[in-house]
Amino acid sequence: MRIASPGGAFAPENEIRRERVTAHQGLPSGDNDVMPVRRAASLALPAFAVAALAASVLTSPVASATTTANATPSSTRADVPAPEAGTCWNYTYRQAARTSYTGTPVDCDEPHTVETVITLDVPRAIAARGNSSPEVVLWMDQRCQPEVNRYAGVANPATAAPGTRTWFLWYTPSAKQWKAGAHWVSCAASSVPADEKRRGKLIPVRGSIAGNAAASKPITFRTDFGTGTYTARKPLTSLANRPYPGSSGLQRKAAGFCEKTLGHKRFFWYGPSETEWLAGYTAVRCYSLKKS
Repeated sequence: MRIASPGGAFAPENEIRRERVTAHQGLPSGDNDVMPVRRAASLALPAFAVAALAASVLTSPVASATTTANATPSSTRADVPAPEAGTCWNYTYRQAARTSYTGTPVDCDEPHTVETVITLDVPRAIAARGNSSPEVVLWMDQRCQPEVNRYAGVANPATAAPGTRTWFLWYTPSAKQWKAGAHWVSCAASSVPADEKRRGKLIPVRGSIAGNAAASKPITFRTDFGTGTYTARKPLTSLANRPYPGSSGLQRKAAGFCEKTLGHKRFFWYGPSETEWLAGYTAVRCYSLKKS
């Protein structure tokens, strides 16, 4: 899997590492560490860059659950199976940060940290760039968190932030298998700590998250502004082909989205670093300071 990025955001490279992003409340306040996401999470815990890790093959074939995205012609699946929706895995953080599924699935009623949600066929033109290209990351980052949210039954799935059971991860076939024609992205839900600063951990849980949004609790992040609840995220897809806009360039887009989505002005937000932006992660994340 790749951990998801801003808004989903763990980001392992050769090893899982932390990225830095800037928090904003009105004016930029300087850099703050946040949880990384893997190729997003999105580990899709918040934020970051993607690295092309050497991926191993799925050792336990299972039937695939596939969804073709848009009407764009997609590549063939070749002979590389993708796990079925509802397949659970008891991965450590490092195991979860690999680019491909490995090992043997476990029963979802047993302790597990990752649950496969959906597998999407990547359009041919995007797939041609390779399984770790910024184009694939950008395409994936618009889809995986919303798909995980829908699977769990989360309200407002298109913009809702991940919770403790819905932090998204993503996986692909290995680079070799991709080159041979296996062009799919599998989105998965991971279980993470409620405190975003407890990065580098996955929390074993029991039971599927399918239709069980109540099992996923809000994620909070303590900053100089106060403790914010991670509430919304949005990839800035329309700006992705432009140079990195920097803090000032992100301010209007991010602040406008957060205020409109949250319905108030008591929030702070995080945007992608330049490294993340160039890797295809463009999401801004909104943290509400308003007590519910």
